[in-house]
Amino acid sequence: MKSQGYGMDERPPVRELVPFGVQHALLVAFQALPAPLLVSAGLGFSPAETTVLVACALFVAGVSTLVQTLGIGPVGGKLPIAMVCSIVFVSPALLIAPQVGYAGYVGACLVGSLVCGVVFFAFSDRLKVVVPSFVSGAVVFVLGTTLLGVALGYCAGGADSPGFGDPANYLLAGITLATVLAFNVLGKGFLHGAAPLIGLAVGFATAAALGRVDFGPVEAAAWFAFPEPLRWGIAFPIDACITIAFLAICGVAELLGDTSATTMLTEERMPTKRETRGVIFTQAVTSGFSALFNNGPTISASADVGLLGITRVFSRHVVAVAGAIMIVAGLCPKVSALCSVIPTPVFGGAVILTFGVVMVSGMRIIMQDRPDARTTTIVAVSLAVGLGFNAQPEALASFPLWVSMFLSGVPGTAFTAVILNLVLPGRKRASADSTGKAAPEVGAREDGDGMGSPGGRGLR
Repeated sequence: MKSQGYGMDERPPVRELVPFGVQHALLVAFQALPAPLLVSAGLGFSPAETTVLVACALFVAGVSTLVQTLGIGPVGGKLPIAMVCSIVFVSPALLIAPQVGYAGYVGACLVGSLVCGVVFFAFSDRLKVVVPSFVSGAVVFVLGTTLLGVALGYCAGGADSPGFGDPANYLLAGITLATVLAFNVLGKGFLHGAAPLIGLAVGFATAAALGRVDFGPVEAAAWFAFPEPLRWGIAFPIDACITIAFLAICGVAELLGDTSATTMLTEERMPTKRETRGVIFTQAVTSGFSALFNNGPTISASADVGLLGITRVFSRHVVAVAGAIMIVAGLCPKVSALCSVIPTPVFGGAVILTFGVVMVSGMRIIMQDRPDARTTTIVAVSLAVGLGFNAQPEALASFPLWVSMFLSGVPGTAFTAVILNLVLPGRKRASADSTGKAAPEVGAREDGDGMGSPGGRGLR
């Protein structure tokens, strides 16, 4: 496989590095915003409190992405993976905060995420037994499928929009998508890699010309404001900490899925042991950091993985630039406001292809080891549970909210796949080598450079 762009360790020239970074930053921003906005709306926060929560989420996403891409000692997988506050924890926030206060939710996120991360980091050598590649693939597939539904909702104008389904919304989305496809298929070099950004710019300009963009929030926003840590205080209710710790397990499964999707896209290999430990440790540390800044645990930005597949620009330095831009956005309310005024249909049209690539990446991970009957059964049942309950949430209306959280979408797929893999007969067991350590699963790499070819990590 030959890249038209840049390999993971290659650094594009500045004239390309910055635009590519802006492109990733816009996508990461839209993945970072839903969690704080939904939590804020659900808990009835004031506009000022919402601004604090959103600014903190952008700041956390930027810092976490920099740590993940560049690495600090054992923290960071040094992969082109962006990090954002996970939307999976919105429901727990709405369940826990009214009972123990938002301070209790923040404390539960801090303790639960760190405990889960430390446990997984300590037993990372055995993760391939609990979460083999096909489990990660199923999780990524569900993520892509769910995100595609979100993208189509954006194209229609947004679920809560009074003009939802208006043909004018689809026109904006169609113009944006057509531009993305044109530059993705016909563009060469930089124009090919910047296709989503160009599509977003064309769609935004069209919307502005039609009077669909309100620049009022940008004019009213301040130029600088430092995110306020522990705005609501912190407490440590035991039951809430346990709940968050269990849900964080799903976050690790999602993270491993995105990590596998990234290395498969960029170098057609599974992650090395070093990379796996690095991304897990990053999630634990940055989730704690996120809690200190009033938000839930972090997770990899799955849609950003899809953007890699579209642009063929795999450089982790590009994603690091996106992280730096996110930090600026968190410190500069005007930048955050500019991102917020992009019309929803324009963004929906810009990300449809990206989210589709995420889904296809999940399929590739599932199929890479030629699944047998047992694997097919596990994947089929886990997809049925996750996607089925996600499509019919009212089917769990008679159960407590925590049951719905564990059975629908990504958590439902992850838990079902992991449990079935452990209890169904016929599971392949890793053999032990002379040192007593479990041999890696086929396709996994030991610690090292993880090179799939003599050309090294960066594809030329």
